[in-house]
Amino acid sequence: MTVAMAPPKISSARLIVCYAAILGTLPYLTLKASWVTGGSIGLRDPSFVDSELMLLANLATGGMDVVAVVLALAFTYSWGRRIPAPLVLFPIWIGTGLLAPIVLDLPVIVADLSTAQLAEMPLENWVWAVVYGGFAWQGILLLTAFVLYARDRWWFVVTGTVKPGTIGAAGVLGVAAALVCAAFHTIWAFGPGGIAARGQDIVLTVLAVLALANVSRGRFWPRLVLVWTGAGAMAGTGAWGLFAALTMGSADHAAVLAVQVAGGVLMMVSVLRRLPAVEQAT
Repeated sequence: MTVAMAPPKISSARLIVCYAAILGTLPYLTLKASWVTGGSIGLRDPSFVDSELMLLANLATGGMDVVAVVLALAFTYSWGRRIPAPLVLFPIWIGTGLLAPIVLDLPVIVADLSTAQLAEMPLENWVWAVVYGGFAWQGILLLTAFVLYARDRWWFVVTGTVKPGTIGAAGVLGVAAALVCAAFHTIWAFGPGGIAARGQDIVLTVLAVLALANVSRGRFWPRLVLVWTGAGAMAGTGAWGLFAALTMGSADHAAVLAVQVAGGVLMMVSVLRRLPAVEQAT
């Protein structure tokens, strides 16, 4: 006779983090659901969302928040540990890259929300606060849920040290792409949008480069976190910028953004290839 074992109990803290993260998606999803179904919540000019392009953009961005809900649940419940690693890691890596810059740039965003410039926009002022407040909320809580999940599933990454090694061809190409893109972002920062719009991406890129270039022996997780976040910001914001540039008919920055995406992917590949070199303390 076999005795079924009860699944491990989920801590109250993890449940709170999970459902708080999901709660942070609801205002944004409500706006997107309204706009794709012909509603006008938060719109000064309802025609702003009438085009097929805006319908596609709203479906895509709303779908990204639905993925965030699924990830929050997967990071909390036992079934999430049975999902193949790439299906979990890729969306949260891109999510980290999109959300971490917003969290870092939140003071500047809050300051911008108080300016009179928003009066010219087709959206009500409160929409910006809801959207960016929700993104910052998700950035903190969803990534907290992921850290708790990763600590359980890939504990050896947290406790292990890495042998000395090289960053390989992927790392060299990724660093070169990162430095080129950081230079362009710095130049663009002095144009429309100012330094505030680009500064957080530059900071994350530089941190990722420094972490990837550190090939000496030491704890693996700090450099993984920095490269994960910096390379994710390169790939995530680059992909979103590339989508906007190509669909809005302003492809002047597209080549740099494409290099940025490729550089982020290469840097991530470089750090992941060092996983077999992680050693556990004996």
